[in-house]
Amino acid sequence: MGKINYREDQLPIIAYENGTMAVPAVPGAGKTFIVTNLVAKLLEEKKHGNSKILILTYMNSAVNNFKGRIKAILQENDIKEENSYEVMTIHSLAVKIIKEKPEVVMLSEEFSIADDLQKNIILSECIHKFRLNGGERAFQWFLKEQKDGEWRDRMVDAWENGFYDLVGNAIGELKYKEISPDKLEDIVSNGHKGILKIVLPIYKEYDKKLKQNGLLDYDDILILAYRALMLDEHLRSKFQNRYKYIFEDECQDSNEIQGKIIKLICEENNNLVRVGDINQSITGTFSSSDPRYFKEFIEESDSCYRMDMSNRSSKDVLDLANRLVKYVTSEFKQEECRDALEDMEIRTVPSGMGYKENPNPDVYSINTKRYETWIDELKKTIAYTKGIKKKYPDKSIGILAPFNEQITQVAKELIEEGMEFEELGPNSLSKRKVLNSISYIIDFLISCDDIEKLITALDKVFIHTENEAGKKDFTAMLRKYTVEELIYDEEKIKSIIIDTNSDVYKGFLNGIDTLREILEHSIVRLDILLLFIGEKLNLEKEDKSIIDYLAFYIKFMSIDNINTNLVDVYNLLSNTKNKVFNHIIEVAYEMNGYEPEPGSITICNYHKSKGLEWDCVFLLGLVEFNFPDNVNQKFQSDKWYLKDKYKNPVAVVKSEIEAIFTGDLPTNYMYKSKIDLINEKIRLLYVGITRAKEMLILSCSSYKEKADVGKKNKEQKPSLYINELERYINKRKREVNDNE
Repeated sequence: MGKINYREDQLPIIAYENGTMAVPAVPGAGKTFIVTNLVAKLLEEKKHGNSKILILTYMNSAVNNFKGRIKAILQENDIKEENSYEVMTIHSLAVKIIKEKPEVVMLSEEFSIADDLQKNIILSECIHKFRLNGGERAFQWFLKEQKDGEWRDRMVDAWENGFYDLVGNAIGELKYKEISPDKLEDIVSNGHKGILKIVLPIYKEYDKKLKQNGLLDYDDILILAYRALMLDEHLRSKFQNRYKYIFEDECQDSNEIQGKIIKLICEENNNLVRVGDINQSITGTFSSSDPRYFKEFIEESDSCYRMDMSNRSSKDVLDLANRLVKYVTSEFKQEECRDALEDMEIRTVPSGMGYKENPNPDVYSINTKRYETWIDELKKTIAYTKGIKKKYPDKSIGILAPFNEQITQVAKELIEEGMEFEELGPNSLSKRKVLNSISYIIDFLISCDDIEKLITALDKVFIHTENEAGKKDFTAMLRKYTVEELIYDEEKIKSIIIDTNSDVYKGFLNGIDTLREILEHSIVRLDILLLFIGEKLNLEKEDKSIIDYLAFYIKFMSIDNINTNLVDVYNLLSNTKNKVFNHIIEVAYEMNGYEPEPGSITICNYHKSKGLEWDCVFLLGLVEFNFPDNVNQKFQSDKWYLKDKYKNPVAVVKSEIEAIFTGDLPTNYMYKSKIDLINEKIRLLYVGITRAKEMLILSCSSYKEKADVGKKNKEQKPSLYINELERYINKRKREVNDNE
């Protein structure tokens, strides 16, 4: 391979030849760069022999990134080993294992995988069915007493999302503990009282639906893959011999069973490289991942080399991240949280040695801002964004907020200011566009003699022009005609057309032709009708995948409800709170990953920011509730709308499952869940800080709304972290000023 100038923290890693190696790596250290080059080096030196090298990661976008980079390196260096490596997600590996010998785990070869979206659809419908068939009382029983009708509605809305998460987590935990619906039914029939009694009928229905559709979910395939490897020695040996080396990326997001599968496959050759960052483990409170598995591997591995240099951010930004680490690991009052972050200081890259170097802004560009209300915080952030865009048009800007509803508020403010942006999340107007387009067409199909519905569909879906005034005049003129005349009377249609080159008329003709074909299509199978509409709209890849999932959803609904009609479909599409559609949008638009462009503005929640970077980052909402520091504060995991005993229902369920095995209900499960959440929120703040290359603004506000100002019970305290970091920032500013 061509000569590459590796940094000192990369040299021992690229020299790897065999054994187990842990690579803890700080944000911006170049994990993908080192893994791809090490894989290419091993391939060039034919260290893999007649076997292959396997690279495992957790996101499809990361799979594509690894594949593209390795292929480019091999071609550049004329290495003919393109069939000697495989890149896949851990779930794809599990499927590959099962498909080799499905009979080992008593499966037929025809099984299919219910991906996250299909699982979401099926589970949502199972919960809906549970509530319709006598479960509504149990669903409502958890809620606090509330006489005010509006507040009662808000509580039910909030609990619908919370209940879905609760049931999903419970089913996953039960599966990993090998508690089937039948086994849980035996436990409940023997007198078990608790949330699992309510989960049982939904779990049974969910399991039945998967089997009826020949589907396995992601939990199933991991469990079955591990079981198949354990039961069949020949299968285990086959995979052990197939892969000489295994690389696992982002392994801080690994869970116990994933680790067991990888360990089994590595037993023969014992060549395993695991790369990750404990400080960026931010999914544990809503998944089964746990950074302790990577910590254990670091202790047990043959070698451990830390990639502690980062060229992403300026020294000032890195110093702030290091200050957070130092504060948490050595000064934090809640002692159980002192290991939330690994004590690994990020170093800047040496200058003048040919490496890509850290940004070096002329001035100290880190600030904290405190506002009276959230609206003030929002509006001032947008004002600062406008100022930065004007002064530095090529700088990318990331605006991070704790909740999706806050992101929606930021989006509306940016739209009002006429600023272009990319919204990462389910409520993005641009990403809901395909669902909205389908709903306009369906609305017209429901009332196909309504001229207003036809005009709306033409206006919103088909006529795309910058000449808004011309479009408005044209659509107003269409009101002189009936739907039948516009759809079927060719002479009338021709008489309307004045300029065949106009965007307005082109869109009109395309819309009329398309709607005519849709009207003539059968509505016996609504899922097939939706696929046909999608085909007629010539959608892009992501939008097409949304239609595919939408059709699956409608087909699935129709199995239980043969009376599902166009009105039902329209009501589903127009419901912006629909959890299924929100999840469809999120996943479909992230298949290929996202990279902020120079000069772009991106808005997202803190979790979505992981893996991204911007020149300037705003961290909003740094109040105690969003970033707690001790167990006596209010917690997001404590559902305000639930009875005190069930404030943290996910923790209650975990304790119930543990009690099944130990015979005793743990007394400290609430405490432990709060410690876990504090730890994860600390890591989330660390992730937010390390997204910034040059400029960073941390902010908080004292009240949510103007009407709350002065009310003690409505006050939001600033988080401990912004207080501590502000002291450090102000000290650094004084030092900078003194040096000048």
